[in-house]
Amino acid sequence: MNCILKSLAGKKIVVTRPKHQTAELSRLIEAKSGTSIDFPLIDIQAKSLLAKEQAILLNLERYDFIFFISANAVNFAIKLIDGKIEQLRNISIVAVGKATTQALAKVGLNKVLSPKQGFNSEAVLALPECQLMTKSRCLIVRGDGGRELLADTLRARGATVDYIEVYEKIVPQQNCEQVKAYLWNKDVAAILIYSAVALDNLMLLLADEKIKESLLSTPLVVISSRVALAAKKIGFKQIVVAAESSDAAMVNALLNGDACG
Repeated sequence: MNCILKSLAGKKIVVTRPKHQTAELSRLIEAKSGTSIDFPLIDIQAKSLLAKEQAILLNLERYDFIFFISANAVNFAIKLIDGKIEQLRNISIVAVGKATTQALAKVGLNKVLSPKQGFNSEAVLALPECQLMTKSRCLIVRGDGGRELLADTLRARGATVDYIEVYEKIVPQQNCEQVKAYLWNKDVAAILIYSAVALDNLMLLLADEKIKESLLSTPLVVISSRVALAAKKIGFKQIVVAAESSDAAMVNALLNGDACG
């Protein structure tokens, strides 16, 4: 298998992160003389809370563990509690991934449980602190939808688990014609995908019959093996999985990752 790209110089890289999360990734691409094409596939916005979720926010102290699924989960949740993090000091805070850990540190929560390797539910569930959960009260903070593996496994280990969904993901309104033109002319060197939802939205917005073959032939860099499997089922021919969820890892995968179909 060959590296996906030897250099980013003069190459157009389609960046699909939400608009407020593209700055660092674009900087890294442009630092290597590539061109970052912003094409957000997800828009993130605050979600209206159910009455049950509002009640949860008023009683956070009752939980033994709070699991934050993403950096967005951290940022929206902290806004909802007006930045009053003191109530979280005596709770075991668990982060899925480095970006989530960094978001918690930025708001002053530095004592966080997080996997040293891996950035998914499986890695969190492998933490020693998450093994014996009998009578533990757990709260999972996330966006709308998502996998049930974490909650189901914690319950199987004896915990009670509640959810609070603090943001929702929607398809952005945007003009797709420029990116379609790049694809038609085979002028896109790679597309970076950060979630299965983003992959679905990519197909929704760009999979015209006219350019579908070109789209599926474009190298794809994805955030996990789970997203890679979904991309393979769709028909993408060159797929690279980044070593972790950071922007730096995605760019490294562009240059050093082995493409597989």
